[in-house]
Amino acid sequence: MKTYTEQITILYVEDEKEVREGYGRTLKRISEKLFMAEDGAIGLELYKKHLPDIIISDIRMPNMDGLDMVKAIKKINHKAKIIFTTAHNESNYLLDAINLHVDGYIIKPIQKNSLISLIQKMAKSIILEKENIQQKEILQHIIDSENSISIITNKSKITFANKSFLNLFNTSTLKNFKEKYPLLTDIFSDDNHYIGQQTIQNSINSGENLYDFIQHIDEADRITTLKSGNGKNKSYYTSISKINNNNFLTIFTDITKLEQDRKNISKKAYTDQLTKVNNRNKFEEIFEYESKRSKRYNYPLSLAILDIDDFKKVNDIFGHLIGDEVLVMLAQIINQNIRETDFFARWGGEEFVILFNNTKLKNAIKTAEKFRNMIENIKHKIAGTTTVSFGVTQLKKEDTLNSILKRADQALYYAKNSGKNSVNFIK
Repeated sequence: MKTYTEQITILYVEDEKEVREGYGRTLKRISEKLFMAEDGAIGLELYKKHLPDIIISDIRMPNMDGLDMVKAIKKINHKAKIIFTTAHNESNYLLDAINLHVDGYIIKPIQKNSLISLIQKMAKSIILEKENIQQKEILQHIIDSENSISIITNKSKITFANKSFLNLFNTSTLKNFKEKYPLLTDIFSDDNHYIGQQTIQNSINSGENLYDFIQHIDEADRITTLKSGNGKNKSYYTSISKINNNNFLTIFTDITKLEQDRKNISKKAYTDQLTKVNNRNKFEEIFEYESKRSKRYNYPLSLAILDIDDFKKVNDIFGHLIGDEVLVMLAQIINQNIRETDFFARWGGEEFVILFNNTKLKNAIKTAEKFRNMIENIKHKIAGTTTVSFGVTQLKKEDTLNSILKRADQALYYAKNSGKNSVNFIK
């Protein structure tokens, strides 16, 4: 009887001839059929012709690189199994690689045993899927696997956990695990904005199950952080499928290194370089997500715009360097005192925005007043006292980002024209 790897076909794309031929010999020994290409363009044509089961590709290549080739392949078959090989210094490609949902990522020089092990696991998955095995056999495969981190849940509790999952939390049995983590949400941290302890709890409280909650999140954002038993949290890509209407299989794939690299890349794109708080791009992204959830789960969301009073005078009198110090000082005050569930960003110039999550207008006004008072009582060593004005409003069902900002901006206008250093609101 053939092994799983002997039943699959592989496409190997590598522009370095010696590397390609060397690893090609290894792959030929384990695969039924091997196709090799020296660049992405040739690799894509071979894929179209032969539709191999697994694609192993370098990222950086002439003519067409691995990323572009895989994007084209995913359009043909979005379930195509991909393994990327790349060098340590190519982290700038990682964000694109993550977003393509690749199945494996191996750093050069490639360890043959690691590559073969990964292919064997993927081959087993492919063949089992092709044979359309029964649900019981699928679950047995999960139980027997040492590396997949898998659980089965109902609406709010874990009903099955495989060995790798229990090991992650330093427990030996599901009973022992439940004694330490009685609720489904106990295993999650709030490090990730989309799938975190609070967002999952809000979903459960609204009557939604975990499957529907995750299905409403874009695939690229299905990343979570689990609280491991050794205190070192790790990032995982989350996939979920239905067993029946009441039970759901969830598989967590460790992407800790990839996620850290993605965060480093994203931080540059979403951070205001002067104040080091979130920038306008990040705010717009978060607002879109939170406003949809607010409308969907019917919880309040409020927004405030704050503007430094007479900031032009600060720049004219003391110079732009001192003006920058005032901006940084103000940003630090709010950033250090804002709730974890809220979101603060620099909108532009001397304007900042705050998104108050699960907060009614009256409470947002109180918090804005607290921040206004804090800022008024802090003095810059050269510029002296700085004051700010706030415009506050609450999200309505028909609101877009533009419409709610327009209302908050109008409230800010009233605050400025009623003496400044004040908080104004519009319902």
